[in-house]
Amino acid sequence: MVSLSKASSILFAASSISSHVANAHLMPKDFDPAEFAVRLKKFRADAKIKEAKNKANGKVRLTQGKASDSKSAGATAPASADASRIGNPEPGGTTPETFLDGHEFIPPQEGDSRGPCPIINCMANHGFINRSGQDVPAFILAELATTLFDLPPTMFLPVVNMAIFAGQVIVAENGETTLDIERLWSRPGEERDASQVFPNPLRVLTEEVLGIPESEGFEPSNEETFTNFRYTVDEDLLQKLLARSTDGVLTIRDHQEHLKDRIRDSIETDIFFNFSEESMAVAANQYLFPVMLMGDQLDDFSFLSTDTIETFWRQFRFPEGFAPRSVRFGAAFDVTAFNEARQAWQTANIENAEEVFEEAKGEVKEEKDEEESESGTPPSADLATM
Repeated sequence: MVSLSKASSILFAASSISSHVANAHLMPKDFDPAEFAVRLKKFRADAKIKEAKNKANGKVRLTQGKASDSKSAGATAPASADASRIGNPEPGGTTPETFLDGHEFIPPQEGDSRGPCPIINCMANHGFINRSGQDVPAFILAELATTLFDLPPTMFLPVVNMAIFAGQVIVAENGETTLDIERLWSRPGEERDASQVFPNPLRVLTEEVLGIPESEGFEPSNEETFTNFRYTVDEDLLQKLLARSTDGVLTIRDHQEHLKDRIRDSIETDIFFNFSEESMAVAANQYLFPVMLMGDQLDDFSFLSTDTIETFWRQFRFPEGFAPRSVRFGAAFDVTAFNEARQAWQTANIENAEEVFEEAKGEVKEEKDEEESESGTPPSADLATM
């Protein structure tokens, strides 16, 4: 769909900084859904043609890496090359049954890099990018938005651009851009406050927050304690999300309510909580993606099984038999309606987030003013720093 050369990738990022970083994950105004639908159809058709030619020429797909001549190289890469750890952005096949062939789930090994984006972590755990999560060609993430999720590449370009301008991507002299995905934890960048299941990055760590009493080794200045806390799914937040389940499914509406509660709780408990306009746009999409992208219904994108959501967050794993809808349903899938639904839900999430954010700020200010009034101190300034 989009192929960016090494030399042009950084120039592309520089030229699009204002449109993609400033607008976070908002769809560009010039996005043409009908044109993208045509391009997606051709993209899938070309993949089928390529697959048929490879079979006719006696080529088979390796577990990872490029297709190989089965008569000379065999079906697996040499052990010394450790091909199973090298990312391959091409799916295993063009049907729901074969899409994840060669992309089986393998949990990360010691020393592997994982970051705050569950989708990118899934890409690594399934080998669509290097399983180590290191030295990942940065712009391949944008291409995989189409390959895996029927989204235009422009949906993931903001992630890459923000990472570049936040210094999280290594840019070589020839323009090649590579990323260790663990660096996405660094701020400023893709990671934001009010994540679905990760704690806020700057939340003050206390014995109560960490659940580690001093008698068991809690040390406020311990860097390892802080890192483990930041990089680990917060079980309490995950359980709050899962508890919204009804009849074994979680819906877009459930995730919208979870976002509202995360904002309220963050304002009440995190004195360093930061929720800018850009952060709202990022969160507005993040709270949609698990349900929308991993569902297996033709034209209902609003729900997903609770078990799938839990496995997704605990293991960063695609569901068994995962394939994008354009692969699963072919011409019956309306990608235009899919992207319109995503845009509508993102807009609703932004509006809800803005409303809840202002309400919660006002409530906190009123409580603080009442406390200061009772104590005889001057009223506090508006919480504009948030």
